[in-house]
Parts: sequence; structure tokens; C-alpha cells
Amino acid sequence: MSVLGTLLDEGVVIVRSLLNPMDVEMLHACFDTLRAEGVPTTQQVLYTHELPSSPRPGFERLFEQWFNPHNRHGLGSTRLLLDRLGARLAVELTEELFAFQDVLLSKHAGHAALPWHQDQPFWPIETPWAAVVWCALDPVQLERGGVEFAIGSHRQLGPAIDLHTGEPQRADAAMPFESSAFEICCPVLAPGDAVIFHGRTWHRSGINHVGLPRRAWISTWLPPEARWSPALAPRHPRSRSVVAGTLVHLARKPS
Repeated sequence: MSVLGTLLDEGVVIVRSLLNPMDVEMLHACFDTLRAEGVPTTQQVLYTHELPSSPRPGFERLFEQWFNPHNRHGLGSTRLLLDRLGARLAVELTEELFAFQDVLLSKHAGHAALPWHQDQPFWPIETPWAAVVWCALDPVQLERGGVEFAIGSHRQLGPAIDLHTGEPQRADAAMPFESSAFEICCPVLAPGDAVIFHGRTWHRSGINHVGLPRRAWISTWLPPEARWSPALAPRHPRSRSVVAGTLVHLARKPS
């Protein structure tokens, strides 16, 4: 079965050496530059549906993260690498995908576990599928905070999750996911390996018990038929400026 076929059938597929060693070194350098320049990290989880009723800690409780580094100019930018990755995905998946967003992320020993969630409920987008490309920049295994995936859990769109509590952001939303109903995998990855998963695949990560860095570069790719739908994530920043029903690729500025 093709990579795209496996992604659509199982919700997750592993692609070895999607990034070459030079790519990995360049991404390591991006981390170093962002830290050296004191570029602020993402400080809060995006509450795209409802604000929590009580204060929550910042996102630094879960990860060290920089959102959309490809929008930077010069050192620390992932723009060139994102373009290269797009060319590779055109071969691995389909030629028509376009980048929606990317993230540089590191999980250290002091970070908390990330609860089960899907990515797509956080987006103000109606799309039949999306590919999230999770590229390892360090060796990754379960003990190092590796990501666990529920195979075949992408059939239904669930609620946006409060990533500090594991509960739906909306108090009246049901939690349709139970991990025991699915086969769970936690891929062992070398630097440059990637897990490509469906935007609706449920996934989580545990604590990094090893104490060594677990850096990753994560990008989201959409098919050309993806359309804006602000009602799906009313508090998302882009929901204030986009027109419902218009094609996302016509407004390429990432969210």
C-alpha cells in the first residue's frame, strides 16, 4: 500500500529518513538561534472553543515551542526546509498538498505528559483529511517522551481538548475516545525519521524520563479542497479574518 493509502486507512505511517542529516543539523541550528536571540516561546495552549473556568499554566509546562518559525527572516527560519519538505511530500503523498503551519518543539525532563487529543479540532478548517508530519531531530522512544498513536482512530472528528486537563474544552462536549479500544503504537525514531499522521488521529506523549533533548519539527499539510470554517474553532485567531467556505490555499498566510 502507498504511504497515502496507509495514512488514510490506518491514520499513521512511518517514513524513515524523510530528512537528511544536513536538514537535521539546520533544524538544530534553528533551535540554537531562537534561544540565543531570546525569541519568546509559545506561552499558552490555544483555547479555540471556550476559555477555561479557572486559570491554567502556560504552554511551557508541556513543551518548549516556537510556532510558525518559517515566517521568520534569516537565521532561525524554517522556510527553506519547509519548501524542501513539500517537494518530498509531493513524491511520498501527493503533489497537491500545501503547508498550513509548522512548529519547532522540544520536550525536556521537566515537562508534563500531553493527554490524548486530535489536532484538527483546533483548526477553523473543513477538510476531508490533513497530514501532520512529525520529524524527529533526536532519537525518540517511549522513555524519551515518544508520541503514542491510536491506530485507526481518525474516523471521527472529536472535540478540542484542554491540553492541561485532557478534558474537552467545551463543558457540554462528550469525550468519544477510549484508548483501550485501539491498537497503540509508539514509534522508535532516529533523527530524520518522520511519523505522518492524519489530522484526526488521536495521539499523546508521556514524560521524558531520559533527560536528554527530544526535539521535533512538526508541520501540517492540507489538500487543495480544504476550506475555512470559523464555526469549527471560533476562538482561533484566524477565525476573525477569514470568510467561511473560501479555500484555505487562497489565503496562504499560516495560522
